[in-house]
Amino acid sequence: MGAFKKWTGLFSAKLNDAYQTFQVCAPRDYFKRADAFIEDVRYLTKESLQGLNKAFLAKLLFDNFLEKIRQDEDLYDYLCSLSDAYGSLLHHSADSFNTKGASARELKSARGTPRFSWKMNSYPVKNEDNDHLALSIKLHASEVSRVEVFFDDLRWARQPLDMEIDELLSLLFIEFITAVRSGLTQETKEEIIDFILAKWEERG
Repeated sequence: MGAFKKWTGLFSAKLNDAYQTFQVCAPRDYFKRADAFIEDVRYLTKESLQGLNKAFLAKLLFDNFLEKIRQDEDLYDYLCSLSDAYGSLLHHSADSFNTKGASARELKSARGTPRFSWKMNSYPVKNEDNDHLALSIKLHASEVSRVEVFFDDLRWARQPLDMEIDELLSLLFIEFITAVRSGLTQETKEEIIDFILAKWEERG
């Protein structure tokens, strides 16, 4: 019985190690706007969706990005555009939490706005004096590894992108909330809500 407990402990440890925790950093009002968006989704779908929260939304945006990676889309220009558009916000956020900021990077950015995710573009954003918050989310180790391999592929192709996963998550979140604030088309809003509901059902 003692041996069984030891093996059970090892198995549990492996399960815990399968997930890694990352931080989504953004101005406080972006998180407040995310809460309002989630409430709108509940209202429009007439579903309670208990448990649908900012962490689920941030993970959803990551899943959408990961899907693009698996489809072998060329995302380098998009990521450069993302950094150009929102790097200043992320830089202030990183300073607040004493983490690596976007200003530490030197990117060879292709100008223009590549299409990505539900036809959302990178909108310019005001660099407002605003306090920042951090949101913790968990990603499976296999998902983390796939994104790291994607970054390695960019370096191999001589398209270096000095970006951490925390930074990627934050930029995706900031971009999405900026797009929501700028106004989504009805078609885009429906696509996003359908995607949210599909992912929600996958939770079992």
